[in-house]
Amino acid sequence: MANGLTMTRSPDGEMRELSQSQAPNVIASASCQRNRMMQSDDSSTPAIPPPTWIPGAFSSDNPYMSYDFARAYENAASRITGPISIAALDLVGNIGPDTQLLDIAAGTGALSVPAAERGASVLAIDNAPGMVRRLSERLTGFPRCEARLMDGQALEIANASFDAALSIVGVSMFAEWRKGLRELVRVLRPGGRGCVATWRKPPGGGPFLVMAQALRKVFPDHPAPAAPEGFVALSDPARLGDEMREAGLTDVSVIEIEATWEGPAGEAYLEELKELHPYMGPYRMLTSDQRRAVDEAILAILDKITWNGRVTLSSPVLLGLGIRK
Repeated sequence: MANGLTMTRSPDGEMRELSQSQAPNVIASASCQRNRMMQSDDSSTPAIPPPTWIPGAFSSDNPYMSYDFARAYENAASRITGPISIAALDLVGNIGPDTQLLDIAAGTGALSVPAAERGASVLAIDNAPGMVRRLSERLTGFPRCEARLMDGQALEIANASFDAALSIVGVSMFAEWRKGLRELVRVLRPGGRGCVATWRKPPGGGPFLVMAQALRKVFPDHPAPAAPEGFVALSDPARLGDEMREAGLTDVSVIEIEATWEGPAGEAYLEELKELHPYMGPYRMLTSDQRRAVDEAILAILDKITWNGRVTLSSPVLLGLGIRK
C-alpha cells in the first residue's frame, strides 16, 4: 500500500466483517437532494427520504452550496479524496512548474493543493460558492493558482488552454456528464493529458457506504438512494474508456485502485461525522427518532468491522487517463 492506495480488483457484495489485512471503504459523492418524502403503504411505518444522494438544483440557497457544507465535506472526505488525487497526479505524471493544470469540480482542493505543491499553475473550478471560498483559502500561499466559481459542464475557458485537466469523482456526478467530458477535453492542448476518477459502484464509499447499509437495515422495504446516470455509466471500466475516447482522447487506459477511509469507531465515529450526516439526502429528511434508529444501526455495523478501536473502510475507484488528439 502506498499513499493509502493499493492495486486491486473490486469486491462484490455488501460490506462485511473485515480482517486487519483487508483495508476496507471510502468517502463518496458529497451532495444530496432534498425532495418529497416517499411514504410506505403502512402509515405507521416511518417515512423514508427520496431515493437520491445528489442535489438537482444548484440555487444560492441550496445547503450544498454553503461554506458549512464545504468544511463538513473536507473534514470527512479529504482523507480519501486526497490519496485518490495523489494517485491521479502520479498517473498523469510530469506535474511541475511548467504544467498548466485544470481541476474540474475541485471541491475543497484535494487535488489542487498537492498539484500546487508540485509547482503547477492550477485553476480550480467548482459550482459551489462554499467550495470555492474554501479552495481560495487553501490556495492562498500559491500565487500561480486560483479558484473560480464555474460550471464544469460549460467551462468559461478558451480552447487548448491546459497541459492537464483532471476531475476527481466530479464529472461522473454532472447531469450532463458527456458534456463535462467533452469540455475537459476541449480545454486541453494537443498532447495534453486528461484524467477522470470515478467510483466503481454506488454510493461511493466510506461513511456513505455505512449510511447506505444502515438505511437498508432500518428501512428494508424502501429502495436504495439512486445514483446519478453518469455515476452508473462511468463505473464500468470499459464504458469509461469508450466515453473518454468518444470525448476526444486517445491512448486511453483505465486502471482500478483501492482507496481507504479510516476513522474512529463507536460513538466517536458519530461525533466525527455529525456535521456531514445531515447533508446526506436520506438522513437529512428523517425525524429525530428515525435518525436515532439509523445511528444505532450505524453503531451495530461499525461494531462488526472495528479493529483496535478504528474503522478502516475500502472502496474500488477507477482512474481513466487519455491524451488529447
